[in-house]
Amino acid sequence: MPFVSMASAKNKVDGSIKKQILDFLHKLMKDDTTPGLHIEPMQTARDPRARTGRVTDSWRAVLFKMETRGDSHYVYYGTWPHDQANAIASSTVLKLNLALGTPEFEDQGMPDAPAVPSYPAAPVVQPESAAVIPPEQPNAESSDEIALADPETVIAAWTNKLPENWTVQTLTDQVGIAEATGVQALAATTQAQLNTIVDALPEAQGLVLLGLANGELLSDLQEELGLAPVVVEPDHDENHELDKAIRGSKGGFVFLGDNSEELRKALEASDLDEWRVFLHPEQRKYVQSDRSGSFRMTGGAGTGKTVVLVHRAHTLAMQNPQARILLTTYTKALSGSLREQMAKLDSSFQLVEMGQQGISVMGMDQISYRVISDAALAEVQEAVAKVLGPGRNELVERTGQAGKELRLAVQYADPDLPEKLITPAFLEQEYLSVVLANVVVDEKGYLRASRTGRGTALNRAERKELWKVFAQYRRSNRMSQRATFPELAAIAAQILTAKAERSEQLPFDHVLVDEAQDFHATHWMLLRALVAKGPNDMFIAEDSHQRIYGQKIPMSRFGIDIRGRSRRLRLNYRTTAENLAYAISILSGGEYTDLADEAESTKEYRSVRSGPVPQLVSVSDQQDESQKVITYLQGWIEAGEEPKNIAVLVRSEQRATMLSAALTEAGVLNAVAKTGGTAGAGKVTVMTMHSSKGLEFFKVIVMGVGSDEIPAKWSYEKLPAAEQKDALLRERSLLYVAATRARDELVLTRSA
Repeated sequence: MPFVSMASAKNKVDGSIKKQILDFLHKLMKDDTTPGLHIEPMQTARDPRARTGRVTDSWRAVLFKMETRGDSHYVYYGTWPHDQANAIASSTVLKLNLALGTPEFEDQGMPDAPAVPSYPAAPVVQPESAAVIPPEQPNAESSDEIALADPETVIAAWTNKLPENWTVQTLTDQVGIAEATGVQALAATTQAQLNTIVDALPEAQGLVLLGLANGELLSDLQEELGLAPVVVEPDHDENHELDKAIRGSKGGFVFLGDNSEELRKALEASDLDEWRVFLHPEQRKYVQSDRSGSFRMTGGAGTGKTVVLVHRAHTLAMQNPQARILLTTYTKALSGSLREQMAKLDSSFQLVEMGQQGISVMGMDQISYRVISDAALAEVQEAVAKVLGPGRNELVERTGQAGKELRLAVQYADPDLPEKLITPAFLEQEYLSVVLANVVVDEKGYLRASRTGRGTALNRAERKELWKVFAQYRRSNRMSQRATFPELAAIAAQILTAKAERSEQLPFDHVLVDEAQDFHATHWMLLRALVAKGPNDMFIAEDSHQRIYGQKIPMSRFGIDIRGRSRRLRLNYRTTAENLAYAISILSGGEYTDLADEAESTKEYRSVRSGPVPQLVSVSDQQDESQKVITYLQGWIEAGEEPKNIAVLVRSEQRATMLSAALTEAGVLNAVAKTGGTAGAGKVTVMTMHSSKGLEFFKVIVMGVGSDEIPAKWSYEKLPAAEQKDALLRERSLLYVAATRARDELVLTRSA
């Protein structure tokens, strides 16, 4: 029986013939002499291994056949219309890049393959050009405005190029790049020019060239990408070496053997979500590796953190079917997205309830509710007393917002404090990050509690006055049998901590956390309590530049030690290089630290995709803004873009409702979507920037930049200075999140 591998080709499987392709490959796996397959060599081909096979009367598969150890091994490259398939098979070569140790295709004659251009000496910025990100901008003082640079200026500033010690000869010897291409790469005067060359190269060559231009060492890139030179004997069997390389490929090829079920999954992945099968080598490393304890993975927007988490959860479950695994994120809506991705990765995999063998996907509030519901009444009341102090609270009412109750508590307690210390925003964060995080139940405990990370200093008198407010707040909640979601998380954590002290089993063996930068103090308390410390206990994904909720608190405060076990993903697969670079320019002027309380950087991020330069559109008022947005949307739709691939992002729900009405009046089908959702087929998605987190669209318009909408003054103007600075960072991060939702085209509107 022949073996089959699938290559991550540039083409997408045509959905109308997917079933026929699957049938063809199933038959090929069983017997390549089956009548009707018509596996035929090419009369004139650059590679004697090239074959085509009949999928339908009009479509043919392009294959490469290797004979080794008496077995036939076919590499499936793709399916095209009859004449195009013959042309591709005739001009494409499957070879082993000895310098990098990777199998690769050289498809010089492939229709629509990007040509390597010849560049003039002067920098040229073209909408379709690619580029790596510019050097990180120096931090400046935070202000109450987000200054937006001209996109053309940002991209024209990309002047990084290959280091001077690299020559045509070293590129050929150490990367496997053809001599002519090496000449053009060294002659490129801008990163935009260099990336156009990268687009035309096999993936491994392109990624190495991109990394070298980004200032990285070849040895570091080899480790990151899982590459190593191959030494072969002069009389080596090339088919044998290729077969071995493809079977062991860490990216770009998937060896399916003769497993028809794996074939089905791979084919579906190639058509729908290529990331399911063709993981980047760096991503695969984090999916498969074992750790002695908790591990943290950072990475910018679009670097595949969620992809890694989903694959890792699946891998852990496959390795140990008895393991109890939690995949969690900040909200219920985002956890729904994780469930969808798990279903796409393996449609046969059944998710389970908390504490059962298998994978549970839940939001943090769901976990709190479940822990409390499953506990005995005595356990709950004991935990309530530890968290909220003496006095019975049956937790009848749950509320996510504490602002209203805190305002009333201020009125009743009448503290002698300046206004900036009694705003609901300040009080809520102080209560969450200090009172709940330190399990404070009385004034004495509050006076001694650590306030690390809070920014605004408080003297003893101010703390005593603040405790009056918190004590009144708790009395009111106790009388109403009410608790906030952060309080419930703290109570759930105490229930589980008590179970551990009694040597009872905790709910999970492994906990995987997505969007960790937005988790607050009691979330971390609960996460630590869900799983015992040990190998692979916690796997945490974060991006501090996307922190749009709450305040950062170092994980070490809650017994989560990641020293020596923290790595960064640097390669962006979603956002074009142009959009990524512009989004990063938005962050310039802010100082960011991660969950390990270390400075966070963007200078190593780069993108593998290219696209048009973002557009910054000035508007005179909201009516002018809406009209210009409508013009863009109508133009995109008339040009053939599916409305479901387009989103308009705004700062507030009120603005979303107003815009939706204007679009409807103009005849643009749309719908306002909530967190984690979209408008659906045939409609443009209108949503808030907060709600867009975790989503992606081909084309995105971000509205209201530079006006009172973003940064929104109401979110920070009454806060103390330190809290203002943090709130402004969140506003800057919110705009960064919105800008990185765009895969291809990004438009931002700002008040003139």
